[in-house]
Amino acid sequence: MKIVLCTFILSLLCVTPFQAQETVEEKELKHSVALVVGFTHVPRTIEEGETLNSQNLTAIGADYYYHFNQKWKLGVVVDIELGKYAVEFEGEELKRENAFITGLVVGYHILKRWSVYTGPGVEFERNKNIFILRTSTGYEFEIGKNWAIAPVLSYDFKKEYGSYSFGIGVDKKF
Repeated sequence: MKIVLCTFILSLLCVTPFQAQETVEEKELKHSVALVVGFTHVPRTIEEGETLNSQNLTAIGADYYYHFNQKWKLGVVVDIELGKYAVEFEGEELKRENAFITGLVVGYHILKRWSVYTGPGVEFERNKNIFILRTSTGYEFEIGKNWAIAPVLSYDFKKEYGSYSFGIGVDKKF
């Protein structure tokens, strides 16, 4: 009887640390932040009343996501387009300079590392604030524990014109 009891206690002591380790490793990380650098392409710009082909602007952004589960997440995106340009808006030339874009997006993982996003936002700029609808897609490449590099492609639908962005983000999950 003593041998059975000692064997039982010894086996519990050996198994318990392994079970605790599995619980820590299985913990799902619910938050992520990313810093993104890239460019925004505006297909039709205007200069002195003439339509130009296009313009590329440097873009810097930061994103925060809350992960509900392995498929769904909700996020806040913030971007700054560095540069000056003008577009035709409601029949007039609208000047844009260092626009600040923010939005609330819903994300869905199509595959383990590939996601699509969509949601409303506002492009804030001193001449006129514009409502946008953003759609995006991105793929995460793991580079370390809870770290990833993610190329992201976005399109902003606006009332009279649109723009697309391409960026590379560094993502940290916690």
